[in-house]
Amino acid sequence: MPVDPIEETISWQSDNPHLSGNFAPVGREIDASALEVIEGRIPEELSGAYIRNGPNPRYEPVSYNYPLEGDGMLHAVRFSGGRASYHNRYVRTRSFEIEDKAGRGVYGGIMTPRPIEPGLLGPHDDPDNPFKASAFIGVMQHGDHLLALGEVEPAWEIGPGLETLGPWTAGTDEPIALGAHNRVHPVTGDMFALSYDLISPTVRIHHIGPDGILRRSFDIALAAPSMIHDFVLTERHIVLLIGPAVFDMEAMMQGKSFLQWREQLGTRIAVMPLDGGSVKWFEAEPFFVFHFANGFERGSDIVIDYVQHEKLYVGYGKRNTMPPTLRRLVLDAASGRVRGQAWFDKVAEFPRIDDRRTALASRYVYASTLTEALTGGNGASGTFNCLLRIDTETGDVTRHDFGNRIAGEAVFIPRGESEISGWLATYLYDPETESSEFALLDAEDIEDGPVLRLRLPQRVPQGLHGAWIPA
Repeated sequence: MPVDPIEETISWQSDNPHLSGNFAPVGREIDASALEVIEGRIPEELSGAYIRNGPNPRYEPVSYNYPLEGDGMLHAVRFSGGRASYHNRYVRTRSFEIEDKAGRGVYGGIMTPRPIEPGLLGPHDDPDNPFKASAFIGVMQHGDHLLALGEVEPAWEIGPGLETLGPWTAGTDEPIALGAHNRVHPVTGDMFALSYDLISPTVRIHHIGPDGILRRSFDIALAAPSMIHDFVLTERHIVLLIGPAVFDMEAMMQGKSFLQWREQLGTRIAVMPLDGGSVKWFEAEPFFVFHFANGFERGSDIVIDYVQHEKLYVGYGKRNTMPPTLRRLVLDAASGRVRGQAWFDKVAEFPRIDDRRTALASRYVYASTLTEALTGGNGASGTFNCLLRIDTETGDVTRHDFGNRIAGEAVFIPRGESEISGWLATYLYDPETESSEFALLDAEDIEDGPVLRLRLPQRVPQGLHGAWIPA
């Protein structure tokens, strides 16, 4: 049931770089029509909504580890008939309701969870679950269902006005826990999703039909309870890259971080046939992956384009000695060999493709990077100002540098049949004016800069993942 928009502003401030500058949350939920065109024109054929999710803590957090915590907030720019509108809404999860009742932050972080006061819980809340459900990472549409996604928690179904309808059950009797990234098979339309466990060394895979009904769920045994933020789907396989980021309850009980880096475990790669065959395992040196661009099969090889992190760090402070880089990994199923190459040797993240090519051979990867032209950022990780288009057949890299503007992830909006016949949509932030814009680039000529810039009615904080939802 729709509720009245929140009109409050955020009154608290933080010195944490991931809670200040453009990472600082906004409180107001607004609706604005007829957005002002700053540059270019709105394509008449553009019909649908660009929706992006991101962490937006309403109350000052008890602890905060970016990018693993924060209330979800959806920001949408809708296009119809050559006009554009904007609106934003919190994802009103059960955890959001509990803190709304308290009028303050009550949850600890994933690294340092703490019990919730019993008086804040309802009869159906689990008093032993200290983890906040926030659905702040991504958004996707599957069939008739628009879903806000968090890090292994129930997905929350979203209505046409961005109102929160409730936890998604996928046709079952209970909310279904999904990961932050889920992938749809290009032939069958089936969705595959994973849900790792914080306590037991297993990961559960959900197979959901194109009608949104759960078909089956099955488990894969791991060496230890592991964080697996994203995974790969090909036409015939699911591929898990399991870095040595493990959940350690004993360490947490000793006052240490719940999430530990166990380098000695290395990275293990599981290749599981979709037809139910046995899992084949590959071994690699330790590294971590937040995001994959795509994976596909080429003969006996499985080809994976992804961003490789030297190790997992969250929050602000420690940094890897090597920046995260866009790479390709090739698994030779016949010989068991693992080989790789780099596409771009500078910092990169948020790799995307034309989503119509998911699990199929794809040529172009779009990603974000950082250049010296950005002088107004606060040094927080996850800050970028330049978009890349990488041609994986030639190795050519084409880019557009936004200068002293912070850019988010770029989402591909199809216009024609080819992988570059379309637009790239993103939000921009100007640190000098502390204002935000929506930008649209032609994917075929990104070096030419935006073909459309819209002035937004309020600042859009730095977020995570978005999607294009056709009308």
